[in-house]
Amino acid sequence: MRSRTIACLALAGTAALAACGASNGTNSSATKVATQSASSTAAIRVSHSSLGDVLVDAHGMTLYGFTNDTNGVSTCRGTCAMSWMPLIVSRGWKADPAVVAKLHVITRADGQHQLVAGKWPLYTFTGDRAAGDVNGQGSLGKWFVVQPDGKLHTDTSVAPASPTTSASSMSGYGY
Repeated sequence: MRSRTIACLALAGTAALAACGASNGTNSSATKVATQSASSTAAIRVSHSSLGDVLVDAHGMTLYGFTNDTNGVSTCRGTCAMSWMPLIVSRGWKADPAVVAKLHVITRADGQHQLVAGKWPLYTFTGDRAAGDVNGQGSLGKWFVVQPDGKLHTDTSVAPASPTTSASSMSGYGY
């Protein structure tokens, strides 16, 4: 348990340093470090949130879809991917049987493999600090949690009580 905590802290520190060292959103190595990567098995599962059942990554972090991603192609790159981290997977990734969405992998422009549920490339949001947070729900009217069937939860009438993002706070993030 202790070594796992140390490894997580080391990974977080590396990502923070890489993000600070990038002068703009086009540094591909900073983007690669900032993306949500996992070991050889990046699990995806279903978890209950204040918005109902949603897809989460191996760490319990809520997964989002971006409405600008049409036809399953990821358009969130550069500085966008530093706030909305693509769910990067490698061989051997697994899904919980409760995930009923059709899952597949796409190759991003930077060569990394991103998991897709239905037609939505998956992302985590840096504004979610703990497992179960849904702070990115409805951000800019373009980011929505992904349900177990691969559809976006676009009902904004049940958005989090105090969203942490707004159009003004997200400007400059590549979208």
